[in-house]
Amino acid sequence: MWAARSREIEAPARTRKEKADETRARVFASAVDLFRKDGFHGTTIDKIAARAGVAKGTFFVHFRSKEAVIAELVRLQTSAATLARAHAMAAGADPVAALRTTVITLAEMAAVSRSLSRGVLSATLESREVGGEASDLFEAVFAVMTADARQAKKKKMLLAHVEPDALAASLMACYLGGVLHFASSKKGVSLAELVTTLVDANLRGAVRLPSKAASRRGRR
Repeated sequence: MWAARSREIEAPARTRKEKADETRARVFASAVDLFRKDGFHGTTIDKIAARAGVAKGTFFVHFRSKEAVIAELVRLQTSAATLARAHAMAAGADPVAALRTTVITLAEMAAVSRSLSRGVLSATLESREVGGEASDLFEAVFAVMTADARQAKKKKMLLAHVEPDALAASLMACYLGGVLHFASSKKGVSLAELVTTLVDANLRGAVRLPSKAASRRGRR
């Protein structure tokens, strides 16, 4: 009897949560669409609520501000990068390949929309709320990149003069510089291609080439 009563109580709660999740997703998607169309400054909470078909107060149930939506975008981007790296490592990628995967995935996520990237940059620079959260999220990704670079050094995959922390920093700079160029340029530059070119150039100057003997063993 108690089990049946418990299920009766839990079922509506689950339904309410599902409805709340659906509303939050709709508000988030509406905000992102407006950021793409009207830019960060041209988007208001009133517009987001109207597009999502909810009351203005409902917006605040799910997000503190429109800056919080931007912070959520950065969270999704950095999570995608760390997840892609984890999948690469599980598939047998070495630390250098893991580094490359992390940075390229960051670029691929940011490349979805030029206007959205402008909005993220603008909010990050102007809002202490977004800037602080974004900094924490990217610091976590950078810590993983640094650990991979140090592991590559330990495995003697890097040239003797290459400092692993500096390599990780230079690769992150490739991404950040690429995003700035992408967001500020009116030309149809491909962010993913730009960052890939910069990252690969850095790695070519940092990674130890396999010896001829190792290359011959690999071909057998």
